[in-house]
Formats: sequence, structure tokens, C-alpha cells
Amino acid sequence: MAEMIAQESLALGVNHLFAPVVDLARELRFGRVEEMFGEDPYLSGELGYSFVKGLQKNGVAATVKHFAGFGTPEEGLNTAPVHGGEREMRRTYLPAFKRAIIDADAWSVMSACHSPEVPTNSATTTASANDVEMGGGSFNYRAIPGLLEDGTLEQEILDTAVSRILRSKFAMGLFENPVSAAPQEKWNKLIHSEKAIKLARQIYRESIVLLENNGVLPIDKKKVKSIVVLGPMAHGFMNYGDYVVYLSQYRGVTPYDGIKNLFKDTSTKVTYAQGCERWGNDKSGFPEAIAAATAAEVAIIVGTWSRDQQELWRGFNATTGEHVDIHNLNLVGAQADLVRGILAVNPNTVVVFSSGKPVTEPWISASAAALVQQFYPSEEDGNALADVLFGSYNPSGKLAVSIPRDVGTSPSYYDYQKGGRFNSPGAVYENGTMVFGHQYVLSSSLPLYPFGFGRSYSTFQFSNVTVDKTNVTATDIVMARLSVRNNSTRDGTEVVQLYITDKIASVVTPNMELKGFKKVFLRAGEAKSVGIPVDVKGLGVWNTRGKYVVEKGEFVVAVGDSAEGIKSSLSFWVG
Repeated sequence: MAEMIAQESLALGVNHLFAPVVDLARELRFGRVEEMFGEDPYLSGELGYSFVKGLQKNGVAATVKHFAGFGTPEEGLNTAPVHGGEREMRRTYLPAFKRAIIDADAWSVMSACHSPEVPTNSATTTASANDVEMGGGSFNYRAIPGLLEDGTLEQEILDTAVSRILRSKFAMGLFENPVSAAPQEKWNKLIHSEKAIKLARQIYRESIVLLENNGVLPIDKKKVKSIVVLGPMAHGFMNYGDYVVYLSQYRGVTPYDGIKNLFKDTSTKVTYAQGCERWGNDKSGFPEAIAAATAAEVAIIVGTWSRDQQELWRGFNATTGEHVDIHNLNLVGAQADLVRGILAVNPNTVVVFSSGKPVTEPWISASAAALVQQFYPSEEDGNALADVLFGSYNPSGKLAVSIPRDVGTSPSYYDYQKGGRFNSPGAVYENGTMVFGHQYVLSSSLPLYPFGFGRSYSTFQFSNVTVDKTNVTATDIVMARLSVRNNSTRDGTEVVQLYITDKIASVVTPNMELKGFKKVFLRAGEAKSVGIPVDVKGLGVWNTRGKYVVEKGEFVVAVGDSAEGIKSSLSFWVG
């Protein structure tokens, strides 16, 4: 993906991009959660590493951001203070930056708004100050001569900043080839090419997460005779989210278009009714939508969070994005009532969340025939969604972020500190019955859907988990192996996840940490041996003296299909 982005960027003469974002999505009210890879340091680091390598392989500079800890502002408010000690910063927030900056050799870094001690004292970067300031008004290059003259800015600092910028340009080859834009006659081969369109469809359908399925999916396209596609995100514009090219929200395949295309040469009737707006409480479209859902065999409703750049900057509404933070994670405006109305008249209702962050509506999980989470789409949104819903692609997406039961039960990330998440839950049932608990009084501290979760149309069995050595040193690599079998009659893909727990340490450590994963395609009935290496030197702690050490003792290896779906575990010991 990143290589294709670099190709298209260079064709337009763009040789520096502000990506990837390796902040961690652990404060879900924050508007910029949608830009992040997920809640986990290891996963974000691996994706950030690959993104940087892909961009820079073709000569486009990556910008790793926002260094560091930017993703958990107080109350989820943009640019609010971020709290945390040095050990938390080093254990949780810096590893992804280390992977993307040091290991992948990123050519630039964007700093967050924080104390200068973070970029200057951190062991994971050599930056000592910002070399490029992108502020407007009085915070621009025109102020530099005056600042030099009155002594506010030292000439040495300016020279250092300029030398770093020039060094980056030299590394990118811009002195030898300063103009990188391709002639316009070549754009059709380099931009929005057939290869790029196919890649967009493949990547997006692999990312779609099946959360619930009560037997309605996959829909049999040979038998179904009528389908209605509903909701404010289903047609009319593409829900790309924040930071997209002006008016691009009107270019792409909507869910309605994709499903309609699938049946264009058949007698199956595919209709559309919006029902309500993306935001606002107007219910005047409900009667049309509910009538259409009543008449159809299957109803597919698409909704949730929206950011429309064009509308926002004209002073209208948006519900997520930069400096658009939220106080809850529920459906916006009339959307929840629209879903209730559709569920009441059509038992074969598929709800699709199209969003850049989790949505907390447990009643939909309990009531819908199927629930699908599609994070912000590619331009092939509708085609990829149709591939999944109608069975030409077996879903294999996994959640990169835990979905809480309510905003009040967040943060719900899986790698909490040992002893930090007791669960003596209470509950409020649909009939009004209340059961009182402790954590929480009327809810649960466990997420609705855990990190790494995602269903398939296939079923998989894990067995015969082994490690190649049980007594190791801090410099060893431990190879964990297991057998994975597809027990169904449908080909499918499973993501095998490996978690590590440090049983006893000199400081408090996480309950568990992702340290490896592997995506495995299996034919129906097929079994494969899967190996995942564990680098022991990556299992250390920052001790009370501020030193990174791999301590002696027992480490538990757990494998499963999510953070809560552990299938087997065993141990090795560091001596």
C-alpha cells in the first residue's frame, strides 16, 4: 500500500508525506483516533515500520508522528495535557516510534505539543528541536530575522535546523533530481491505475471485521430476490474521514453502488433509502426507509461517525476528526432510532458501522442478524463490502482496538497493568431489571469486543503448541509453533496471535502483551504448522533505576484468535 501511495505521490511531484501516525488509540473520545493504527505498541510499530519502508523505498520521505504520547489527551480533548510517567512512556508509547524511526530509518519526525524534555531526552530519537515550524501568523519564517537580531533565536540553532533539512533533501536525491512530477500523459499509468484500484479493493476487504453473525451471512446471491440498502453512510458520499483531498468524498464506490453492481445482470431488486442524515434528529425519512425494509428480504443499514471536510470548514457539522472530539461513542442524531425501526420490521437486518473509531451500542450486537465494523474505507468501499456480505470473500479482519461497552467503561485496552482490572460486573437488562455489581455497578470492566477479535465464515482449531526451548538467555530467539486447522467447508484465513506475560518482575508489568502474529490462509479441512518467533531481548522492563533489563524468571506464551480468545499457553524461563 505504501509503495503505491509513494508512486502516486511522486507522479504528482510530492516527495514528502505526513504519515504514518503511530500514536496509540487508547483515548477513544479523541477526534484523531481515526488516524491511528490501533491501541497496541507492537502492532503500531510493525505497521509503522512497513509504511515507512514502503514510502521511502520509492524516494518519498515519511513523517512519523506525533512524537510522543499525543494520542491520550486529558478528557480526549485536542491538544489537552497528556499525563504519564517515564516508565509508561518508555514501555507503552515509545516502542512504536523506535520501530518506525530508528529501525525503519524514517527521514522526518513530527513532534507533539509537549515539554521539550521528551524529544531531547528520549533514547529513541536524536532530534534536539523542531527543524520545521508549520504554524501560521506570527509563527512563520518571516519572524526569524527579528528573532536572530534580538537574540531570542541563536544562529547555531537555525544553522542546525537548516543543515538537517538539507541533509534530508540530499538523502532523497533532490539536488540531482529536484523535479519529480511525471508528465501528465503518464498519469493514467501511475495514478489511479488498474493495479491501484485492485489493491484498494483487496486491502479494504481484508480489513473488514465481522463482529456478529446469526446465520444471515454470507447472503446467498443466487437465492435472495430483494435487498434494501439504508442509512446516511450508504450512498451519496464516501465516508473517508479526516484529511482527504478536497471533494474526494464524492469519488468512489458507495455501499449501495457496490451491492447494486453485484446484481446488475440479475432479477434481484436492490433499492436505497437514506432514512436520516449523518447528523441531526430529523426523522421525516423514517417512513420510506421502514417501508422499504419491510418489503425486502434483507436490509443492510450503514451509518455512524462522519467527517466531511468541505462542510466542516464552511462552518457546518462533523462528528469526528481533528479538533472534533466527542463525549460518547454512541450513534449520532436519529441513527439509533432508525436502526431500531429497521430491526423491528426485518429480522434479516445487517448493521454496518462505517467509522474511524469504535461505536458502543451493545443492543445492536444483541439484536441485529449480523454486525460488521468497516473502518474508514478505500475508494472501493462498496465493492469490498459486497465481497464480504455475499461470500466471495471470507472475512478475516481483526480489531486493532478494543470496543468498550460504553464510554464510561473506557479505556478498555487489553494490556492493562496486572491487578488493574477487576471484574465483578453488574448489568441493566432490556426489560429494566438491574443487577448490581462492583466493577462496574451496572456494567462490566471487560470490553464488548476485545483487541484482536474478528469472526469468519470458517471455524479454526489451534493445537499442539510448543516452544523450541524452555531455558533461554536474554539474547535468544524462542520459536513458538502450533497447528491451525480449518474445520469448516469454506476456505478461510485466520490471524494467529501470540501474547507474552512476564509472570514476576521487579516492577508492575502488563497483564499480557502482543509479541507476534501471523495471517494464515487455509483451504477447507486443511491444517498448517505455524511458527512465530519471540525475541527475548524485547521482553525487558524499565526497572526502578530507569534501566532497560530482561529479568530472570518465567514468561508465559499464549496463543489465540484475540486477547480474550486464548486457546493454549505454556512457559519458558530466562536464566
